[in-house]
Amino acid sequence: MGYPQQGNQGAPLLSMPAYQPAGTWNDTTRRLCGAPYLDPDFANATIREVVESERKAVPPSYGFDLDPVVRHCLRARRLLLIRYAMVTGVLVVGLCLSPLATVAWLGLCAVVVGLRSSTVRELPRSFRLAGITVVVVLALCLLGSFLLSVVLGSVVDSLGLPSGQDGFGDYGDSAPAVDDAFADGLRGLVLLVPIGLAGAMFLVLFLSRRHAYGILTTELAPGVTAVAPRVGSSRVEWRLGVVAAMQRGNICVQDIDPFAGAGWREHSWSFATTLKPKNGDGRVAIDSLALNQRVHDAVVGLRDQRLRDGERIPNVYVVPYVAADGNRRSDDPLIDPQTRTPRTLASTETIAAIVGSPQGGLRHYLRAVVPANGKEIFTPDGRLVLPAQDSGIGVTAFVHLAVEGGMLYTEFVSTVMPQVNPLYHLVDNLRPERVPYHAAVDTMLSFLRDNLLGPVYLARLGWDTLRLTGRMARSARRADDFRFYDYGADFSVRELAAQRPTVNFMQILDAEKYIKLLDRVVTDTVLEYLDEQGVDTTEFQSAVTNVSIDNATFIGGQQNFGSRNVNVQNTSAPAGQPRTTGGSRG
Repeated sequence: MGYPQQGNQGAPLLSMPAYQPAGTWNDTTRRLCGAPYLDPDFANATIREVVESERKAVPPSYGFDLDPVVRHCLRARRLLLIRYAMVTGVLVVGLCLSPLATVAWLGLCAVVVGLRSSTVRELPRSFRLAGITVVVVLALCLLGSFLLSVVLGSVVDSLGLPSGQDGFGDYGDSAPAVDDAFADGLRGLVLLVPIGLAGAMFLVLFLSRRHAYGILTTELAPGVTAVAPRVGSSRVEWRLGVVAAMQRGNICVQDIDPFAGAGWREHSWSFATTLKPKNGDGRVAIDSLALNQRVHDAVVGLRDQRLRDGERIPNVYVVPYVAADGNRRSDDPLIDPQTRTPRTLASTETIAAIVGSPQGGLRHYLRAVVPANGKEIFTPDGRLVLPAQDSGIGVTAFVHLAVEGGMLYTEFVSTVMPQVNPLYHLVDNLRPERVPYHAAVDTMLSFLRDNLLGPVYLARLGWDTLRLTGRMARSARRADDFRFYDYGADFSVRELAAQRPTVNFMQILDAEKYIKLLDRVVTDTVLEYLDEQGVDTTEFQSAVTNVSIDNATFIGGQQNFGSRNVNVQNTSAPAGQPRTTGGSRG
């Protein structure tokens, strides 16, 4: 028996969002677009998660556009495929022209790369020094033998000694002068071939890296008109169109982390409070929609225009958010029959229904976000002290308010999205005139590894490229073969690119500050609303007072935790008296 289908009356309850590409990309999008050119592992992981998993959802994108990121990942893979195809071609030419020299060179590369591997680095220092000594001695012996043969050949030729005598000393007729000249030229060519092949290899790798760095400083430069690369496969293009729309929704389809894409949890609490009246028995009926709206307005009030410019948090916003279980039937109302992927946009009517009838399959949260972009600082006379700066982190608070069984369940979860990996900031930091220098340095640092493993990289990249659409089809078949399928995203691309843990001290302080501000606003607002509705808030106040910080619980009074003072004030007050909800939460 299938699920009932949505009716045709009115707006759809669940739908796919509309997608409109931006004219220019913000800093986070540009850095993520540049990441695959600097980190092939990031590109491969993104393609596997977003493209090859054809039926899976993607988490809502916080402050960036996923579509161009995936397109640049595919493009970066194609460029690497071309790079290592050319490297392999040079090696094949070398094996044809000078097999002994090419094999000896690859052997030397293998030894050096092996000595620089993590396995060898973990060996005792004496073993590593002994290995390096052996390699140096063998290399010197090989070079000396080669030079000795060249010198001896030159000496023999200068003395006019024949090189083709037999055992009886009868040398026969002398070779013509043209044959001697040809032999001398051939010997010179044999000496020049390894040098020429090494130069060709360096040129191939250098030009490839210079082209990749050129993309960072031209197409991905700040303020440049956004142009997303096209892909050759119609199936991949269709999937990217679905992903681009899906990322703009307010539903996160995930089995493991309902807050995927928002960062890592830093602080959370949950309270279950009985809705007892202040005087008498029974239960007080409260409107959960009205309570959610009150909390929404209170958080948005942090940017109230009545506050002074410096006191406002101008970029804070609150939006509805629905966490959905990913393991679903193919005829579930959440699954779009056209794309056969999860719908990620819940209408206002749907949000209200979920709030009024909470259940495990769909769970509503208020998502309060303080983005990374800061605010300008001005003197009283209007002079600019500091322009708005990107702090690099984003703070999000998820608030779940549910009335069930005559009780109020309040849940607060705060997450912090760290800054993008510093390596990917090269998109902002690299000067265009320094592109050749960085390309040359990176080529020299990776030269031996690229020579040795170029064919391996080519085989791996070629196989992944050829099997891309096949893996998409196999993923779709798995979804069609079973009644239930896990449509949930495995991870967030933004989290994959994040620096973890956060090491910048100012970012740590900012995260803690905004978490405490959002926490305080939520608890104060819930207490005020319950008080207005005639609910006995003693139980809720007691729960707010008992705060856990790093597995240590502080109840009342002033506590000292290391070098940090934590003041927790008992908020219980006689009925009718003003209430306080002081306290520090870690």
